[in-house]
Amino acid sequence: MPAITDVNDLQDMENDLAGDYYLANDIDASATVGWNGGAGFVPIGQGAPYFTGTFDMKGHTITGLFINRPGTDYVGLFGITRGASIRDGKLEDIDITGDDYVGGMVGFSYDGTEFTNCQVSGEVNGDFHLGGFVGWAGATAVTDTFTRCSSDVDVTGPGSDDVGGFAGEASFADFSECYSMGNVSNGWGNAGGFISDVYGANAVSTFTNCYARGNVHAAGSAGGFICVEAVWGTGSVIFTNCYSTGAVTSDIADLGGFALGDSGATTYNDCFWDTETSGTAVSAGGTGKTTAQMKNRSTFTDAGWDFIIIWAINGITNDGYPFFWAMPPEPPPDAPRRTVAVQDKISLECIRNVEMAAGGRFYINEEGKAVYRSRYARHPPA
Repeated sequence: MPAITDVNDLQDMENDLAGDYYLANDIDASATVGWNGGAGFVPIGQGAPYFTGTFDMKGHTITGLFINRPGTDYVGLFGITRGASIRDGKLEDIDITGDDYVGGMVGFSYDGTEFTNCQVSGEVNGDFHLGGFVGWAGATAVTDTFTRCSSDVDVTGPGSDDVGGFAGEASFADFSECYSMGNVSNGWGNAGGFISDVYGANAVSTFTNCYARGNVHAAGSAGGFICVEAVWGTGSVIFTNCYSTGAVTSDIADLGGFALGDSGATTYNDCFWDTETSGTAVSAGGTGKTTAQMKNRSTFTDAGWDFIIIWAINGITNDGYPFFWAMPPEPPPDAPRRTVAVQDKISLECIRNVEMAAGGRFYINEEGKAVYRSRYARHPPA
């Protein structure tokens, strides 16, 4: 398995699109701003047979990737992936511009491509099918999967369509424990905080334990999480345990707090949006809640969300909204520096002091509640 040690090795992956690669160290890709007469990095796998191999980033980070190809389709670190596997790493401070099918990680993915534990931050610009992570996901019935992936990318389409914080559009794709934090702006058509559209004949996509936090503005239609689900035939779209919080605005006042609308078989299972921060109490799906309710653990546990393995909430991280245990978002530069780890240490010290004074023990029950057990009790109280 070839090791990738610098940005030149990264570009050379174009020479063997079926290869299996890994990052041996972090890579500074900022030199790409001067490559190819200012056009920058050449997306890996823009032409057939596309990228079909594996790319294991081994927990490393690629920083400062630059692509400026406004007249080019299929633009991202990868142009097109087909049945590939990409995992365990970060793209930070990207600056990527293309035309159609543009994403931070990949412009166009299909045929069962798998993305696992990948994070992208920076900026993406283009004209059509734009996403912070992926432009279009899952073009064939062999489903693409996105697991524990995130996009903290501002996505801008000055005169474009289908713009999303994580994905521009999808047909056959499953998203699990993924989130989008960046702002989304579309100067012409549809936009969504996580994804703009799910579209196609017999298309099936699922969104399980996902959230969108960025603001959404569209000259056309806008949705806090998704804009439109347009599937037909045997197609379906299923949302389970998802939420959105960003401000949603539309020049034509065609918007939805969580979703704008659907023209197919769509199911919303225990999904929510913030009616105050979004600026709207209208949505085609999900349940509207106040900001206080959206930051209250019971809102979600009462709906059956898993706050033992998947979700966490502590009043500080993620502005007080739920986040993932395995993948907390990075705090903004001006945020208080009291991290989750420090907060946990403070809490543990308080618990130890109470235990020493009262002569008992604290523990967390199956509902995630802190419970005190006296030293005189044989068993924890009911």
